Amino acid sequence: MLKLTQVRKFIITLVIFTLISFSFSTIGLGFEEHPQSRIIGNPFEVSAISVQHVLGHIFWGMIAGLLSLRLNYVFLCGGFAILLDADHLLQFLDIEMISRMSHSIPFAIIVGFIMLALSKFRDYRLAVVSFSAIISHLAFDIWLAQQSGWNGTQFPLFSPFSADMIALSGYDWLFLEIFAFSVVGIVAFINRKVAKKRNHIKIN
Repeated sequence: MLKLTQVRKFIITLVIFTLISFSFSTIGLGFEEHPQSRIIGNPFEVSAISVQHVLGHIFWGMIAGLLSLRLNYVFLCGGFAILLDADHLLQFLDIEMISRMSHSIPFAIIVGFIMLALSKFRDYRLAVVSFSAIISHLAFDIWLAQQSGWNGTQFPLFSPFSADMIALSGYDWLFLEIFAFSVVGIVAFINRKVAKKRNHIKIN
C-alpha cells in the first residue's frame, strides 16, 4: 500500500511542476510588440478544453513514462503532461500575451534540470519524465488538432529565445511521442545499470 509520505511527495512534485510551468509562461506577457501577441480570452471558450483533451494528455503522458519501470513515474509523467496547460490560467487576465510559452524544447530541458536539482542530482528518472511529459504534450496537441479537422498546430518551440510559432503537422506527433517514450527508456536503463554497479561495489 502507498504510504502517506509517498502520496504527499507525489502531490508536492505535481504542484512544483505546475508552478514552474505557470511561472515560465508569464514570459509571454513581455512580448507586447510581437506580431502574435494578443488577448486570447477565456480558456473555456477559446482553448477547446474538454474531457478528451484532459484524459488524452494524461494517457499519452503515461505512455511516455512507461519505460521508467516505476508506477509513480508513469503517473507523474501523465500528471505533468496535463499540468503543462497551467498556462491557460493567464488567459483569464485578458491582457496581451503570447500563449504556450512553456510548450517549448528549452523549457522541457529547463524543467528537467530543475527537477534534477531539487532531487539533489540523484533522481534522473524524475528529470527525464518531466522532460518527456512536455514532448508528449506537444505530440497529443498535434494529434488532437488533426482529429478536430485542423492540419496541425503551432508552438513557440524555442521560447524564451524566440517567441515565433513553429507549425507541426502530419506524423510529427508520432515522432515526438516515440522520442519521449525512448528517452525515458534510455535513462531508466542507464540508471538501472549504474545502480546495479554501485550495489555490486558495496557488496564486494
